[in-house]
Amino acid sequence: MMEKLSGAVHEPPAIHFEKKAYIQTKLGNKISKRSILYGSAKIRVLGKTIVEPGVIIRGDLATVDLGKNCVICQNSVLRPPDQRLRGHRIFVPLKIGDHCIIEKGSVIQAAKIADFVQIGENCVIGKRCMISSCVMIQDGTVLAPNTVCPPFTVFGGSPGKVVGRLPPSFENYCTEMTLSYYRNFLEKDSKK
Repeated sequence: MMEKLSGAVHEPPAIHFEKKAYIQTKLGNKISKRSILYGSAKIRVLGKTIVEPGVIIRGDLATVDLGKNCVICQNSVLRPPDQRLRGHRIFVPLKIGDHCIIEKGSVIQAAKIADFVQIGENCVIGKRCMISSCVMIQDGTVLAPNTVCPPFTVFGGSPGKVVGRLPPSFENYCTEMTLSYYRNFLEKDSKK
């Protein structure tokens, strides 16, 4: 579970995982074997990203790009959004930037999530939303389709609306949160 924003970032406790339960890539990604990756040829993960058990990524619909140092927590769903074009339904690629945190049970159908974004637990990010850099989405928020989230804002509620502002240091906060989570996401010692 990710720490909520409250002053200084504290080093999270070590999270131990079984080596056989995760695929570890050359780029340092750690992807749970209990996650479901549809259309894996169209899912690009840039490096040092953690995908936890129960996550569903729908690369079969359109390209899904995950940036560096992201954390996708348990039971979240990443699904490219669809739209109508000349009477046909098409799917639009989903792009998630660097140092993003998507917490447990969230459903993402955004068109773009920029760098340094924290999405809380059990959120629904509607189709084609555009989330700028340095945005926090509070637990349980529902963003309506086509919502645009400006930089340094906090969104909350259902329907989601601006409920606060973030300090300029939020970029550093997200960077440190994702890097410390990765540092403390450790393989269990098989000798014990």
